[in-house]
Amino acid sequence: MQSFTWGEFKRDQGWMPLRLTLEKDGRVAGVAQFLLYSTLPVPGYLMYAPKGPWIPWEDAEAVKTFFEGVRELALQRGVHTVKVEPEVSGERTDIRELLAEIGFRKGRYDLNFSDTMMLDISGTEEDLMSGMRGKKGKSTRYNIRMAAREGVEVYQPRDFDRAFELLYGWMRGLAERKEGYRVTRPRAYFYDATRRMWEAGQGRFFVAVHDGDPIAVSYFFNLGRKLWYMYNASPDHGQSLAPNYLLQWEVMRWAQARGMQLYDMMSIPPPEHRNESDPGYGVYRFKKGFGGEEMSFVGCLDLPVKPAQAAAWYRLEPLYYRAYFRLKNDIFY
Repeated sequence: MQSFTWGEFKRDQGWMPLRLTLEKDGRVAGVAQFLLYSTLPVPGYLMYAPKGPWIPWEDAEAVKTFFEGVRELALQRGVHTVKVEPEVSGERTDIRELLAEIGFRKGRYDLNFSDTMMLDISGTEEDLMSGMRGKKGKSTRYNIRMAAREGVEVYQPRDFDRAFELLYGWMRGLAERKEGYRVTRPRAYFYDATRRMWEAGQGRFFVAVHDGDPIAVSYFFNLGRKLWYMYNASPDHGQSLAPNYLLQWEVMRWAQARGMQLYDMMSIPPPEHRNESDPGYGVYRFKKGFGGEEMSFVGCLDLPVKPAQAAAWYRLEPLYYRAYFRLKNDIFY
């Protein structure tokens, strides 16, 4: 979401990208893509960095210098609130205290999931398999091998539209039959987002089939040395063959062979909800079986640049959010 392609996609949604670099000794030391949006009836703009910025968080002087520049640019452009969502561990109290010193406070909402499952895929295939630890890991290895034995195959489709229709159609079906699962974006949003990233070489489908019949489809973002698990859906039939286990395994092998080092499986429940009563617990157990590390980020943080207008927006935000959803059947951010 810090990629140039994503910024251009969000431009079509009414957000204006602003790309910034932090330089030190003549070299780029950090980058950030902010998205600006007019918040009328509150005058001014919101300035939001989804999953960013990417700056040297260990260097307090660099962090302060960066946000001094951000504040100055924000004032020049009529921004009242700067919102960031950095991939900084929530356990890093030193960085949280530094951000508080700069003026950041916890935002009302975490806009992307602040809890995730992160896998190190920099080793060998044997390392990936041995990383599937414990009873759940043993079950995951069994399901991968069983799916392969039963003839399940995984491939990357060349026909974007056919793959998208599989994904979106099955997503709608899941929303109708599965508690806790919702499709919160309109079809056009999903289509444009996945198409843009696909055409840029930063998004790709993987499909699991059995005897030529598709029984699972997933969509991934890739950028640099990192892979993200974005969307997945399956029909009712074929699930006894464990296609999603083999699909994940083949995706990790594909990423590893191309020098990727991290795999973000995205979106797990927060620690207090990791129990069987939570609708997302089954997906959490599935992801945990691959041996990743549970991570919690600091979430969304707000920096009031113009205090009066920022306070007005903070009060209005829930109403604006609901009105936007009713009018456009879409999420504001």
